[in-house]
Amino acid sequence: MTRGERSKARFVGFLLLGFFLVGGGTSGQEKEFEFDVDAFARKALSLDGYLEFRPSLSLLNRDSAFYLLGFYDRDKPKTLAEGYFALLADLAYRKGIFEAVLEPYLEAAASSSESSAEGRLFQGYLSLKPSPSLTVFAGKRTLRWGKGYAWSPAALVERPKNPNEPDLAREGYWMATADWTKSFGGALKTLSFTPVVMPVSRSVNPAFSKKDGLNFAGKIYLLLFDTDIDLVMLAGDSIPARFGLDFSRNLRSNWEVHGEIAYIRDAEKKSVDADGRIRNETRNTTAVLLGLRYLTASEMTTILEYHHSGTGYRSPDMAAFYSFVDRGYDAYLDSGDDTLLHEAAGLPAFGGFTPMADYFFLRVMQKDPFGILYLNPAATAILNLADGSASWAPEVTYTGITNLELRLKAAILSGGSGDEFGEKRNRFRLELRARYFF
Repeated sequence: MTRGERSKARFVGFLLLGFFLVGGGTSGQEKEFEFDVDAFARKALSLDGYLEFRPSLSLLNRDSAFYLLGFYDRDKPKTLAEGYFALLADLAYRKGIFEAVLEPYLEAAASSSESSAEGRLFQGYLSLKPSPSLTVFAGKRTLRWGKGYAWSPAALVERPKNPNEPDLAREGYWMATADWTKSFGGALKTLSFTPVVMPVSRSVNPAFSKKDGLNFAGKIYLLLFDTDIDLVMLAGDSIPARFGLDFSRNLRSNWEVHGEIAYIRDAEKKSVDADGRIRNETRNTTAVLLGLRYLTASEMTTILEYHHSGTGYRSPDMAAFYSFVDRGYDAYLDSGDDTLLHEAAGLPAFGGFTPMADYFFLRVMQKDPFGILYLNPAATAILNLADGSASWAPEVTYTGITNLELRLKAAILSGGSGDEFGEKRNRFRLELRARYFF
């Protein structure tokens, strides 16, 4: 039996398990899930979304590796002013059991050194709801798996979150999927099953995997003993098998604990050795997240999370990469040859949101402090546990104008040479976001 056949067999087993759990149970306890969103009056055709303008000013770290990669063949600025524009529209048509959703996203960015513009389809799908407990989808869709706020290791069929902006909308994938839900009267109050079929080719979901093929995923959700639990899996022709579990439970009305774990087979990772050679590694690994959310009587929310990524880089890996960039820059200054710098730029994982193995996340949000309505301050910290470098981001949001949200946010990076946040392009960034909702 080939790997693809084994993966399909696992999916079939997972599918049968889901149908068994959804269809099984004691007849005296079982009842149909009867909540029907369509019972609420609404227009058949709706249009929502936002327009966003986001200017920013950055103080650059001119000694950092990522500054050299970005500006080695340009003028060497000390500061960088940028402007960002975005439009997200959510067009939906709903009639009876039918729904059609179209969610295009347009963005443009400009600075003194470059400009760009791009249009993408975040979501575009059709759905049918033949019964209150079953909905079937086909098209491009963004799923929301996992319980983590800043990271979600168990979100096996989603694009990764940006822990600096975890609430941002993200692009989905083309897929066929369904949600089948039932409710019960015992310790198991709710159970649902979500099978997913996802193709990959040069023109369909190319960002998901470099290998073409048909892939299968699934999620079984249980509300068991007042605890939210998800069992997830992914396997197929394009990607090795992956399995995960997440949970969320309210310890008290204002205390919530959550966690995720994912086991990833044959995870690929590119790195640089001590001699500057790029090497590919493949190994089985695990990702873990543990988190806590606390709400005070004054409506201050605190979120704490620890994240470990088995595919994350260690300090020696990062040091080898920074040394590789330095050698490439020296070679460019000596001979004008930027080959090594191009090779370094071809390793985007090193410049990802949180490329290393262990992080601590803290976010504190206060609603209407001192009775000041519509003013909501917050602060976010991301700490790299390996080298002690960190990102600190205070912000304040004002929503006192109808349909308009204004947010002023700063980002301060701390860390020395060779530390992750000490080698980022910016040392300080100040950003104003004006978002108009329609």
